[in-house]
Formats: sequence, structure tokens, C-alpha cells
Amino acid sequence: MTLVLFDFLNLMHRAYHAYPRTLATKEGEQTNAVYGLSNILLNSIKKLSPTHIIVATETGPSFRHLAFAPYKENRGWRRERPDEAEEFDKQIPRALEVLNALNIPVISAGGYEADDVIGTLCRGSKFKVQSSKLETIVVSSDQDFLQLIDETTKVFRPARPPFIKEKLWDLDQVRETYQIDPINLIDYKALRGDPSDNIPGVQGIGEKAALKLVQEFGSIENIYTRISQIFPISLRKKLAEGAEIAVLSKKLSTIVTDVPISFDLKDCLWGIYNPKKVEKLFLDLEFKSLFSKVPLLSKTSKPPIIPSSLTVSRNTTSDSGQLVLI
Repeated sequence: MTLVLFDFLNLMHRAYHAYPRTLATKEGEQTNAVYGLSNILLNSIKKLSPTHIIVATETGPSFRHLAFAPYKENRGWRRERPDEAEEFDKQIPRALEVLNALNIPVISAGGYEADDVIGTLCRGSKFKVQSSKLETIVVSSDQDFLQLIDETTKVFRPARPPFIKEKLWDLDQVRETYQIDPINLIDYKALRGDPSDNIPGVQGIGEKAALKLVQEFGSIENIYTRISQIFPISLRKKLAEGAEIAVLSKKLSTIVTDVPISFDLKDCLWGIYNPKKVEKLFLDLEFKSLFSKVPLLSKTSKPPIIPSSLTVSRNTTSDSGQLVLI
């Protein structure tokens, strides 16, 4: 069985900026982000052949903003281009309509980011015990998810032609690329910082020094336990002066895997949807070009395979941190 987890806002932003803003219906409804998301979703489903699907999103500030006020403060797109931000926001309800038509559950948890929801679904012990044979694949362009990769978890980066090719990251590829285990990418990021998220890192330590330290010592904790063994002395001094920031940066960089959410594999089975409902919505959005990619609508696409060992069940609740079928 394969559970595919989609990073909703990441993919929506990717779609919005990949497709022209002029993409709209005859009535003038802008649809570039909705079309792009739908295309990524359907292409990924064809590529990855999931038995289960969940989409993760977020609703407001997370605990990281409380721990470090400048977290992601450097992302000025909304301030600098409010017209684009408004266009983007208006398309979110339509994108959720697409997910609803395909009967794909959307999960969020107050105080946490989508990354944390996905992390919990990938590695949370409560979820893993439901099936030891479950493979999880995260669909996102966010490299932070690489820290979650293990023997049963992979990360799929969708293509963005002509600049970016699709890539499926697994355990061997991470080790080959960075010469460290995926979990230690957290320590690597904590040391060097991350400008995209405004995570400070240790001042004066760049990518090469950070990677070398993690390759030799492993975790942040072990680096500071054995700090007397670190040379040159100038590097040791930088680490000593930045100890508090290093610990904070690791907290900000670590994806939480025990978010208080409830879920059941039966609630995210892929393929339990009304094709007529999808057809009606896609006609309304003028997405005829996507018909061939929707199983049950296309004559060439194979219908989803539903594991015979599972009974179909749908439970809906709106409580924060619960499974939400929007």
C-alpha cells in the first residue's frame, strides 16, 4: 500500500507562479493556481499509483512563530504584491472544491504547519502501527521534507518544465548527495541557517563547514558535547558563541512527528468519488484538458485499485487537529 501526502499551499504557490495569471474561464474567473494544482495532483497520482491520499495544509501561525518572531518574516511577497496575493487567496476555495470532488481528505492542526501534519502521518507511531506494509511518499518542492526519509518514506518533487525535472528522493539518494543520514539534515540546516525560512543558524558557519561538522560529529548535541575536539579554534569559538542560536535553529528546523491529530487509513482511500461530480466541476472550471488524467472519466486511465482488505468508511469532523474532509 502507498500513501501519498500532498503539501497543499506549497503546491498551490508553485502552480500559481508556474502558470500565467491570464489563465481564466470565459466568465473571467482566474484559475491558474487551481489548474496547476489539479495537474500536479493528477500527474503525481498517475506516477506514484497511490492506494491512499491525504492533503495537508495549515491555518495561521505555528509554534515556530511563537518561539522565534522573525520566523519566515522575510517572505515579503504578500506585502510587495498584494494584488497577486489576493488572486491566490481567491483560488483556494476552488482548489478545495477539486479535492472535495475527488473525495480527498484535507488535514490541518492549529498551531502547526503542514510539514508537521505530514511528518506525523509519515513517522508518527500511532499511524505506523495501522500498517507495517505502508509506504509513504511526500509530494512537495520543499527540501525540508528530506529529513523524513527512511526505509518506508520518500519525497517526490514534481517537475516544473523547462527548468526543474521531477525527482523521487529515497534514503540512498540522500546519503549519496549529502554523505549524512536524512535525520541529520536538521542539524546541517540548524548550523548553516536557512534564509528562505529566516532561520538564523550559527553566525560565520556556511554550508561547507556545517556539512563537515555533521559528517564528523552527527547531531548538534554531539557537536557541543565534543566541542573541545573541534578545530580550528576559530570555528570552535563561533560554535561556542552561537550555541543558543544553534539549539533554537534546530527546534525551528525539526518537523514535528507527534501532532495531536486523529486519522484512519480507511478515511483516505483513493478512488471513492463520483466521476459525474468531478466532470461537472471541471466543465465549470473549463479544465477539459484534464479529463484524460482523471480515473473513471478517462477511457485510457485505469481505475484506482482499492485494497480488498479494507472497508470503505468516511468520517467527517471539523475539530482542530482532526481529520477533515472538506
